[in-house]
Amino acid sequence: MEAVPTTAAQTSWGSVSDAPGLDESRFAHDDKLYITFYRAPVLHNGKSTEAGRAIYEERDFIKIMVPGDKLTVVDREVDEIDRRRFADRYAKWKAGQGNVVEGTPLTSLPRMSASKAQELKYFNIHTVEQLAAAPDALGQKFMGFFEDKRRAQQFLDVAKGNAPIEKMNEELKARDARIEELQAQVEAITKAMKDRKPEK
Repeated sequence: MEAVPTTAAQTSWGSVSDAPGLDESRFAHDDKLYITFYRAPVLHNGKSTEAGRAIYEERDFIKIMVPGDKLTVVDREVDEIDRRRFADRYAKWKAGQGNVVEGTPLTSLPRMSASKAQELKYFNIHTVEQLAAAPDALGQKFMGFFEDKRRAQQFLDVAKGNAPIEKMNEELKARDARIEELQAQVEAITKAMKDRKPEK
């Protein structure tokens, strides 16, 4: 079958299918990659020959981009390794949620303007996590990159330190809501007992 032609530089990932498992160190930073899935028509040679006309089938494709590197783009049909390697993102896309970018939006970073966030998105950097892990070579592309990258890492470090506090705050909120609910029930029962007329 004919593959859909792509204009981006391609990287061969054929050897990945021979990998013994997907937990190797080379996949440790997959969460930093910018992944999009899409459907595209592929010419089915057998059916086309049989029908005497072009017959196309819709197939799932994946585009893998390294944040900060416009030249390293993998754009090909989804295979079984992709389905396992990016299982969560693929499942969400198949469920109709679109291409979900996981991470903290760039606009959450203090002093990150909307225009700078758009500029970073051009380099496939969509989250604070991707900015913190972006290659230093990207600093030659625009001013203030190293400061933004440093602030992104600081933001993540602070957030990591705050995680237990945030969890505790959520638990306290849930407890307070439960207490209020119980208090309302006690008040309702007390009022009902007061309103009940004594039997003669």
